[in-house]
Amino acid sequence: MVEYFKTLDGRFNVYFLRHGESQGNSARIIQGRHDLPLSTAGLKESEAVASWFVDRQIDVILSSPLRRALQTAEAVGRVLGSRPVQPHDGLNELDTGIFTGLTVEQIRRRYPGAWRDFQRSSWEGVPEAEKIEELLGRTELMWKDLGSLFSEGAKNLLCVTHSGILQWIIKATFGQHSWMPLVPVENCSICHFSLDNNLKNEQPRYYFEWTRLNYRPISAAKSSGHMFLDA
Repeated sequence: MVEYFKTLDGRFNVYFLRHGESQGNSARIIQGRHDLPLSTAGLKESEAVASWFVDRQIDVILSSPLRRALQTAEAVGRVLGSRPVQPHDGLNELDTGIFTGLTVEQIRRRYPGAWRDFQRSSWEGVPEAEKIEELLGRTELMWKDLGSLFSEGAKNLLCVTHSGILQWIIKATFGQHSWMPLVPVENCSICHFSLDNNLKNEQPRYYFEWTRLNYRPISAAKSSGHMFLDA
């Protein structure tokens, strides 16, 4: 991705917002793509965090197609003036395979071998779960879609997504290909990617950074658990 970022001209900001607390989060369920809506607390979180984006000059709002993300994105869109939300499959949560829809206690009872493998090798050890190669592939495609929007004139993007896939959205920018280390990502926390490829003294200028990781502009809600499992 580093080489791709060098091809983009100008200044570009992408804000990644994890969805508010879902009914699955509050029930301590590993959701993956199990499509549950926001909890009452999650709806309040989403409405509260929306005000942080008022002065960010957001041009486009993209969201995972899952309800917990779409509801969060729509809450922000209402505050920004009925801004439409565009679903994007690249922001969808990772597929958690046979663990989907189960609590940790249920997994330990039903799939003790897969649970042990998960402890050793993360989702690589879980049957039917999305693997690193697939995750990197779709996050790299997503970054190119964001770059295309930037080239078409969108300078400030908001992407509403999930804790699991956001690990790979971040890792792809560094060319990092393993699960560790992890970045904590709480409900309604913000990660901000900034790129500046303006010309300076007629020489190409190339610079990007993650200016915020797991930034919480609101503090009313508690963390919903270990984000490594709390997908």
